[in-house]
Amino acid sequence: MNRTTVAVKKPARWADAVPAREAQFETKRRALVREAARAFGRRGFHNTSLEEIAEALGVTKPALYRYVRTKHEILHEAKSIAFDSGAKAREMAFAASEDPIERLRLYIIHYIDLVTSELGSYAVLAEPVTSLPPEYADPIRARMREADRALRDMVQSAMDAGFIPAGDPKLSVAFFMGAINHIARWYTPDGPLTGREIGEIFAGFVLNGLRGPGPQPT
Repeated sequence: MNRTTVAVKKPARWADAVPAREAQFETKRRALVREAARAFGRRGFHNTSLEEIAEALGVTKPALYRYVRTKHEILHEAKSIAFDSGAKAREMAFAASEDPIERLRLYIIHYIDLVTSELGSYAVLAEPVTSLPPEYADPIRARMREADRALRDMVQSAMDAGFIPAGDPKLSVAFFMGAINHIARWYTPDGPLTGREIGEIFAGFVLNGLRGPGPQPT
């Protein structure tokens, strides 16, 4: 009896190939944003051209246009990375502890660590949203409101649990995020402290400030 062998055609592995190309594209785009952030930090957003960013990356300007179209798109992407880092920091803090004050401490440490490692030099984050046209500024403002609400809830939980005195969570968040965001003015990855070390120091400053002065010696 003759047996006929039927060759089974293997399906094309689109599921494997497409994500690999997309991941490669995203990796290069992130590298571009990091280099642009460094350039903006050195020279300022308005004083840095796409030509200078392309030169720093060792690519032509047409090659650069494969990943971004304008400086505004780069600034929007850098700010989006910062908000992604904030969301991840909150997630890590909530996964690690049920203690409201410990969650706040961990959030500060993780946020500073993540945003400095992601962007290298994140002075670009000090650039105001008003530098962006509406199509980029509006989504960023929406994320700012979302992040602010989440942090106010964290502070309110610490107040409700009695870890810090009752007060206005809005002002508390403005106090410590203003200090944290000011790091963008002076931080450099070549400095003596890592992002995580700065985060741990700032977390101590913030919690001590929110708790207020302790008993005064007589």
